[in-house]
Amino acid sequence: MFTDDENDCIKNWVITGSIFLFLIAVAVTVYFISMILITDKKDLLENKYEYIIESLKVLGLFISGGAVIVNVYFAGRRAEAMEETAKATNRNADAANKNAEAANQNAKAANQNAETANQKQITERFSKAIEQLGSDKPEVILGGIYTLERIARDSEPDQWTIMEVLTAFVRQNAPIIKENESQSPEDQKKFLELRISIRACLTVIGERKHPDLENKYLDLTKVNISGFNLKKANLYGANLYGANLTEAVLAGANLTEAVLAGAKLTEAVLAGANLTEAFLTRANLTRANLRGAYLFGANLTEADLTGANLTGANLTEADLTEANLTEANLYKADLTGANLTEADLTGAYLTGAYLTGAYRLEPDWITKVLLTEADLKGAILTGATMPDGSIHN
Repeated sequence: MFTDDENDCIKNWVITGSIFLFLIAVAVTVYFISMILITDKKDLLENKYEYIIESLKVLGLFISGGAVIVNVYFAGRRAEAMEETAKATNRNADAANKNAEAANQNAKAANQNAETANQKQITERFSKAIEQLGSDKPEVILGGIYTLERIARDSEPDQWTIMEVLTAFVRQNAPIIKENESQSPEDQKKFLELRISIRACLTVIGERKHPDLENKYLDLTKVNISGFNLKKANLYGANLYGANLTEAVLAGANLTEAVLAGAKLTEAVLAGANLTEAFLTRANLTRANLRGAYLFGANLTEADLTGANLTGANLTEADLTEANLTEANLYKADLTGANLTEADLTGAYLTGAYLTGAYRLEPDWITKVLLTEADLKGAILTGATMPDGSIHN
């Protein structure tokens, strides 16, 4: 490749040579024409105009040829310049790509540093919040609980650890007191002071943002959370074995697959709650409000539902073996396919209830049962006393 100085020199020589050749051609043509005009030769005089035209044509050819040569030269120069421009553009693009790659690397490094800093900050906040939970001041404890809530919302990987911390706090500070044990005045005072903190823990647990880890469940076994408001709380799969939930408000709560075996739910409000496949064996649901509750496939074996309000409840395929439904209100309840083996339905209100496919409704356990307008299709009622006094065959 030529340098810029060499290119300029060649260009100057081409231009100079072209001009020189053009001048020579013009001079020769002018000389030739003048010779024709001043000649005295007869043959030239007769055809002098033709000779002049031919001379001018030759001059035109010379000029055209020169122009072609100049155009070819400059076209080549333009092509070369375009090639150089393209190469420069490619070099700039390569440089830009390298700069972009370097920028990406810097961005990745910055993100990693930011993530490291964020994790460090989360760890520090978590550690401080744990310290606050051990404080004697309720307001400090609340601050720690709400700090943990913010961390759980911002960091999905840390949510379950925080749930375990909060459930442990509830278990430690709201334990079930056994009948043969007495609670000291100090413990009673501490429990009352911590009720706000325990309620805050339960609220954070019930409103957790991210899905639970696989095969991990909330551990709230044998806790005393009677009277707490857990309306619409997410307690999916929670282990509430033996818990005291007397008069607790769980309306609309998600208790799907929850373990409530032996739990005390006397007069608890469970209206509209989802208890699908919940485990309620030997649970005390005396006078509990289960209006419109969804108990599909729930295990209520030996559960005490005396006086419970089950109006419109869905008990499809529920296991009510040996359950006590004395004076329970089952108005328009759906007991399709439910297992009522040895269930006590004395005085139960079954007006408009659906008992399609329910089995083992033995006569000894449905004495005095009000069956007005109940759908008994498929139910086994052999020997049962019907509303009109007749014995069902």
